[in-house]
Amino acid sequence: MKKKVLFLVDIDGTLLKLDKTGRWVYQEALRKVLNKDISIEHIDWVGTTDIEIIHKVITESGINGKESVNKMHEVFREITLLFKRIVEETPEKITLLPYAYEISEWIYNNYYSALLTGNIMEVAYMKLKPFGLEKFYPIGAFGDERKDRSKLVPIAIKRAQEHYKTDFKDVIVLGDSHRDIIAANANNLKSIIVLTGKLKREELEPYKPYAIIENLSFLPQVIEEIEHKTPSSVYK
Repeated sequence: MKKKVLFLVDIDGTLLKLDKTGRWVYQEALRKVLNKDISIEHIDWVGTTDIEIIHKVITESGINGKESVNKMHEVFREITLLFKRIVEETPEKITLLPYAYEISEWIYNNYYSALLTGNIMEVAYMKLKPFGLEKFYPIGAFGDERKDRSKLVPIAIKRAQEHYKTDFKDVIVLGDSHRDIIAANANNLKSIIVLTGKLKREELEPYKPYAIIENLSFLPQVIEEIEHKTPSSVYK
């Protein structure tokens, strides 16, 4: 019988790694829609949502109001088309991080899982499907729904409750960035952060996650310690 714990799981840096092509996709999509060369080198990407990134660039280009919303949705469509090409033509640009499949399966079989990602929904599942991960994450909240990742958390929880037809005794955010921690803290949840993203332990610790682990293989031990309320030696 599954334990009533919901894991809200990030994709990039947690389950998968994408080379610099990811940044090119956004830049190319913006160039096509805005019809001019766009620099996005100044943007802090780690843990951001797609709305946050795209809205920032569009408004910096002098477009506001309803037009900015329309342009943003055009950019989303271009991003989806470009990612589709990458997955079909150069799938090697996306790699599975260590233990991502095994731990996703372990969570799905023993607990409950949902996505909490900055990706737009179509792109999120495009990234997961080549590795067979999509079946472990049938529901989630996505980066084309809210600018602030913290506000995606209650959406993901509600959808999971409706999908799985159950309430949860605990909800844990599993990610790789400071924004995952901020989102968890804003909703009074625990966060477990894996060091397979771009940030180092010393950059993450000031945000006060519940735990920091080297890779996903340490997750079951941390969860066992949470369940038994014993202090961990894994992530100190």
